[in-house]
Amino acid sequence: MKPEISTLQTVAIVINAITPTAVLSVPSATIGFASNDGWISVLIAAAAGVIIAIAMAAICRGNPGLLFVEWIESRLGKTAGILIGFLFGVYYFNAFCMIVRQFANFIADMVLDETPIVMLIIVMVAVSAFSIAHGIEAIARSAALVLLMVIIVIPISIGLNFDDINLKRLLPFFDAGAARIGLATISPILWMSEVSILFIVQPYMKYPKSVMRASVIGSVGSSVQLLVVTVMSVSIFGAEVVRMMSYPLFNTVGIVEVGEFLERIEIFTVSVWGMTMYVKMAVFLFGSVHCFTHALRLKSSTHVLFGISMLAIVTTIVTWPRNTELGQFVIVDSVPFLTLFNLIIPACIAIGLLVTRGKGAEKEAQTP
Repeated sequence: MKPEISTLQTVAIVINAITPTAVLSVPSATIGFASNDGWISVLIAAAAGVIIAIAMAAICRGNPGLLFVEWIESRLGKTAGILIGFLFGVYYFNAFCMIVRQFANFIADMVLDETPIVMLIIVMVAVSAFSIAHGIEAIARSAALVLLMVIIVIPISIGLNFDDINLKRLLPFFDAGAARIGLATISPILWMSEVSILFIVQPYMKYPKSVMRASVIGSVGSSVQLLVVTVMSVSIFGAEVVRMMSYPLFNTVGIVEVGEFLERIEIFTVSVWGMTMYVKMAVFLFGSVHCFTHALRLKSSTHVLFGISMLAIVTTIVTWPRNTELGQFVIVDSVPFLTLFNLIIPACIAIGLLVTRGKGAEKEAQTP
């Protein structure tokens, strides 16, 4: 029997597939372009993200309950199904490697500076593989639990930083100009486009028709988190200081002190964020294993998981030997990468589904 996940769990998967890495890279990149108007860029990106989420959900609602690759094959043909499945497998694999390296770099820089980064990468990949070995339901339950913790942590973080927040640092509005604000929206829009993970997840939903609700709520929830981090960073430190920060979120919570006896409580925020990163890694590794297994007609997903995990360790270590190279990839080189797989290919799938909708209606009519 195919495993089933609830609508709430799907929302949690969407949010955890977008936010964990976005809060690392988006604030610095956005504020770097738009200065104190970075929050406006995030708002524009949020609106675009909702439109993308609606489009992705609309595509997914055409799926009669088949797994992603099977669905594409049934509508666009076997060759198209294999090709698209393989391409998405490559996308999720490369995205997984990038996520692992970002997380490993952060832990090495901020927490375990004397631990070899190779060991951190091995542990992260192993934990992700262990989660996937227990199935999508285990990942979904973890995502829902972590989302609950995020909902608790965000108001607490805002409250603890309340005395340091100066909203006047957001003024004057639109000072950066339309061109720079527009450029600053590119990064958050592309991260919001990772809602495309619904292609893989939607067939496992207990109520597949609620995918529209899950998609929009997940997109809005991710946008709120990005907006909170951006506004807090600028209002506490100012745009010029934030531009020089690698991790604005953790610099923001790092200044919190309760009286003169309780310091370094940012470890709680870092711990919850770390959990969201593990969920994101598991989701993307699951997507890669799922696509390769079905596109290449492989009988054992366990063997695929082991092989991809080994390859991911090597790829993550070799591809970005220095942190600066990863930063260049995340901010610049990932733009065409995310655009192709999260926007262009889904648009091509939508066009193909529209062209073959008569074929899909005929097959549904034949299904008892």
